[in-house]
Amino acid sequence: MRSKRGWTRRRFLTVGGVGSAALVVAGATRIVGTANASHSQGPVIASFQAPLPIPPVLNPVRSDADTDYYEIAQQEAKVEILPGVQTTIWGYNGMFPGPTIETRRGRKVAIRQTNRLPSLGGVKAAYVCGDGQHATAQGLPVLSPADLASASVVHLHGGVTPSESDGFPTDLIPPGGFKDYTYPNDQRATTLFYHDHAMNTTAYHNYMGLAGLYIVHDDVEDRLPLPKGAYDVPLILQDRSFTPDGQFLLKNDQFFADENTILVNGAPWPHFEVAARKYRFRILNASNSRPYILALSSGKPLVQIATDGGLMAAPAPSASIPLSPAERIQVVIDFADYPVGSQVVLQNGNKQGQMSQVMRFDVVRKEQDDSAIPAKLADIETLRPEQAVRTRTFVFAPLLSLAHAPYIWKINGQEFDPNRVDAMPKLGDVEIWRFVNAKLFNIHGMPHPIHMHLVNFQLLDRNNGQKPAPYETGWKDTLNVPEGEEARVITRFEGYKGKYLLHCHNLQHEDCAMMTTFQTV
Repeated sequence: MRSKRGWTRRRFLTVGGVGSAALVVAGATRIVGTANASHSQGPVIASFQAPLPIPPVLNPVRSDADTDYYEIAQQEAKVEILPGVQTTIWGYNGMFPGPTIETRRGRKVAIRQTNRLPSLGGVKAAYVCGDGQHATAQGLPVLSPADLASASVVHLHGGVTPSESDGFPTDLIPPGGFKDYTYPNDQRATTLFYHDHAMNTTAYHNYMGLAGLYIVHDDVEDRLPLPKGAYDVPLILQDRSFTPDGQFLLKNDQFFADENTILVNGAPWPHFEVAARKYRFRILNASNSRPYILALSSGKPLVQIATDGGLMAAPAPSASIPLSPAERIQVVIDFADYPVGSQVVLQNGNKQGQMSQVMRFDVVRKEQDDSAIPAKLADIETLRPEQAVRTRTFVFAPLLSLAHAPYIWKINGQEFDPNRVDAMPKLGDVEIWRFVNAKLFNIHGMPHPIHMHLVNFQLLDRNNGQKPAPYETGWKDTLNVPEGEEARVITRFEGYKGKYLLHCHNLQHEDCAMMTTFQTV
């Protein structure tokens, strides 16, 4: 069986010419599924008809001297995603995407997450990898199959978080239950996101809508003259397929689910009216498995100012920027370069036709602009290989599986067992972790966006000496490693003692056992 390989690193690095198209790209295209016969035609959706929605910022229910307290209910709701159609979603507070939480470095956030999701009648619909029994069941609460399929976990992706609030996959909240999560936010200003991380059902729960932004600010960021307020705009990228009546259609597919609709902040191919001035965009790839290659239709560069872990040392203009699942970037686009009346498309160089479009910016007015992009953004400590006390190797590879055809996805030859610890780094130590993406029989493989919980890391090199590209410098927590390649990252283990995860953030692979546990001591 030949996998849908998606992009390769070579394509990632040579797609800079994607921006040579004309300024205006529009039109309606019939969306047709290509993966299998059950992936039926959905509604016809015209590009750039819906205005870009902005997820609301959630207000705390109360605050004290050092902590803001929130209450969030995970619940089913019907929302209008496609024009005139009500789609059933699972959302934080019934929203798609969930509400944004904004906080400041050093100020604690406490969230009571209550699971009001319905028990699933068609239990197998929640599993993309067999029946969900591929991993050791020890540690899971005793629940009915329907309740187990709807039980949830919340992970603050990129958060420096105590283990008990990090969202280990077996720390399930059953339907009708709740859990209190505490986030100290002792970390640099950055764009994080919170999402479901439940054992065996992460792909389904996220596809149904359980994801939202979480933004940390600090004094360093505040002092910079970057665009702020209404000119600091989140863009949450997701892809979905729909049934003919407008419901989500998640296929049981271990490869890139070839969804046929791109959503930004929950709207299909939206447009956003901008002034002829600078805007800062916080871009999150919240898709289950789709990578993007972002570029402007004008051919002008995207000026990147931040990666997963916050501000870079200096701005990095790029003709195109790859963005794998769970990665975040911040870019500044100066629309003063375009006359009023211009239309500029944010493109996806990884696909053809309508799927090559993400959204459109419409320049509709002039405005005074007192923002700027400084030559220096932040001081970043550079970790050096000689600081490392050890190197660990993690091999990500598929293995043939009759029970979970075609593959089970393993790390160092083992599928995830929540009771097994595979590394025990010491707090304060610097280590190099080598990620190897091995092909099966040197033929079958897929890219793996690899995510480390608790810590940020820096990319040392790829493939025994290839230096990082500009868009992947600075602090990161998720890194794409293409099939047949490898990368070395370096990190200092700081924060908290406890159990944390290393895993592939292709959620289909994650649910098919491609996770491992490390414990800081």
